[in-house]
Amino acid sequence: MRLKVVFFAMCLVFLAGTANADARRVQLVREAAEQGDAAAMNKLGVFYEIGASIEQNDVEAVKWFRMAADQGHGEAMFNLGEMYEAGRGVPQDMKEAMALYKKSCEHDCRCGCRRYKELMEEELKRCD
Repeated sequence: MRLKVVFFAMCLVFLAGTANADARRVQLVREAAEQGDAAAMNKLGVFYEIGASIEQNDVEAVKWFRMAADQGHGEAMFNLGEMYEAGRGVPQDMKEAMALYKKSCEHDCRCGCRRYKELMEEELKRCD
């Protein structure tokens, strides 16, 4: 029984340490994002999108993705395109999503290239 109590206490200490480390990581990313680092802006957007160590908030995710995309960050353009495609944090807009996927592809984001190609193929099938 005593071994179980010790194990449980160790688990609680580990989890508390992990939560503190996660909070610190978010804080460091936020500081870099607020100083204009596009990669950090994108990462902060992802944190908000999925609720990783921060309260999930699609509107905040879009805000940070847009700021990074405006600086030419290809992955942020892709992420913003996904938000438009799904209508998360913004009204659903497939034209805008397609434009963002194309632009992300032009900025060497392979995910953007792949999604743009998939949507173009779907569009061509509808035209047949």
